[in-house]
Amino acid sequence: MSIDGRFLSKLALELNFKLITGRIQKISQLGKTDFLFFVRANNQNHRLYISLSTSLSRINLTKNNFPSDYVPGGFCMFLRKHLEGGIIKNISTLNYDRIIDITVDGTNDIGDKVELHLIMEMFSRYTNLILTDFNHTIINAYNHISPFDNADRTIVNGVTYKLPEDSKISPDEYNLIEDFLKTERSINEIVENIRGFSPLLAKYLLQEANYNPKLLFETYLKIMSEEVNPTMTLGNKSDFYYFDLFDKDQKHFNDLSELLDYYFSEASAIERVKQIHKYLNTFTKQELKRKKNKLEKLSTDLHNALDSDIWRIKGDIIITDQHKIKRGDIQYNGYSYELEKDIDIELDRLLNPIQNANKYYTKYKKQKTAVTYIEEQVRITIDLIEYLDEIYNQINNTHLLADLLEIQDELSSNGFLPRKKGESKWKKPNYDTYLDNTGISILVGKNNLQNNYLTHKLAKKDWWWFHVKAQTGSHVIVSSDTELQEATIRLAANLAAYYSRSRLSGSVPVDYTRIRNIKKVPGHQGSYVTYTNQKTIYIDPNSDFIDDNSTKKA
Repeated sequence: MSIDGRFLSKLALELNFKLITGRIQKISQLGKTDFLFFVRANNQNHRLYISLSTSLSRINLTKNNFPSDYVPGGFCMFLRKHLEGGIIKNISTLNYDRIIDITVDGTNDIGDKVELHLIMEMFSRYTNLILTDFNHTIINAYNHISPFDNADRTIVNGVTYKLPEDSKISPDEYNLIEDFLKTERSINEIVENIRGFSPLLAKYLLQEANYNPKLLFETYLKIMSEEVNPTMTLGNKSDFYYFDLFDKDQKHFNDLSELLDYYFSEASAIERVKQIHKYLNTFTKQELKRKKNKLEKLSTDLHNALDSDIWRIKGDIIITDQHKIKRGDIQYNGYSYELEKDIDIELDRLLNPIQNANKYYTKYKKQKTAVTYIEEQVRITIDLIEYLDEIYNQINNTHLLADLLEIQDELSSNGFLPRKKGESKWKKPNYDTYLDNTGISILVGKNNLQNNYLTHKLAKKDWWWFHVKAQTGSHVIVSSDTELQEATIRLAANLAAYYSRSRLSGSVPVDYTRIRNIKKVPGHQGSYVTYTNQKTIYIDPNSDFIDDNSTKKA
């Protein structure tokens, strides 16, 4: 990888220069593994991005703006408690390795100001963020490593933080380095024996020395004195380093943070989409499972409640045969003319026949009341299952961050996910717009927020509305009040079918009608509607047809 010990040592110097004496004003969580520190230093506002992603781990200053819709986890809340308001005293690397130590005057558990160390270890799948006190006792860590997981190294609260042990040579132990480089070496041998060297840097060392052992140490010293010149190659494989070690197609940057921001911006956006997609997908599946289990239990309760007539029948038998029953009896067997069979009836020996009969009548009334309540709960649960199933389909029909954040916001608004503190301003939903070959705009909603906005707020009453028949899917609006040509109808129907669960099916029925014929179903979550005066077209969803017959507006 390009970020090795040497790269990180230069980055630490850069961060230290810009952030020293800075105050950590706020810590946000951008995704499961990504955090953003807002720092005020030298009369400027800085944003320090820390990613613990196994494939995209990094730390750098960023000028990008990131939505803060992600609900912060426990570790983020812990960092806020101890580090927000703290002053950065120093940023440096440890042991010439991929470890950065941020020293902060922070706050302990009882509110006293203390020196804390926020240590970031960038070891691929073992990337970690660890908070220790001034004695380097671990207070908390993003990833804990118990003695049972790793006998060589333990990362748990209360133990002393220790650097990873290896047998490598430190890059400033020049005598040992010189002895090591006296013989012919391979890239792997250099990486495995000199701490802080990546394969990229080791390859450059060998190439600059023309693979001549006599020139290796001299070349090594030259490399160690290279000035910072952040560079990226724009070849097939985009590598970067803190100085220019590439032959051609280079791109230079003002500083290392700018380089990292450029390199990781697209990759991190894709990673964030994956994280939120996985989070929403998993959550919705779990909620669907819970609601289906609840429906099964309610169905059992309803079945039992519907058998309530047995309690009335037993009461009737007691009243009819009360002359045969005495106080103190614990059971009576009587004949039911309604069921045409004998019934065993349990009795309370402390009650007389009339009191025992009233006890059964009371139970019968409660069960009858329960039927109404359970039936209502069954209806609500079925509606929620349909709603969550629709949400699940919408999540899996998009990989756009804006669409996923809207779905997350909807789930929060409906009480499924925690809501963010404070009132958020209404934002126009992120629907798609296509232009057909005649210039007519076709609007496509890909979640409930977009569907409701397009159908009930934006569309005019004489515009056209398309939707797959008898299932959930996108609301597609054709912004024309005239009769539509066949090409426009087929394009709109194709979009409606493509953005539904039937996108892989054939001959999908799509209904279309004027907006004035659409009515929202009251009391339902989601974007359910009823409609009249519709026509139906059968369409084979085809993304190539959509691309060939329309232009998607950015």
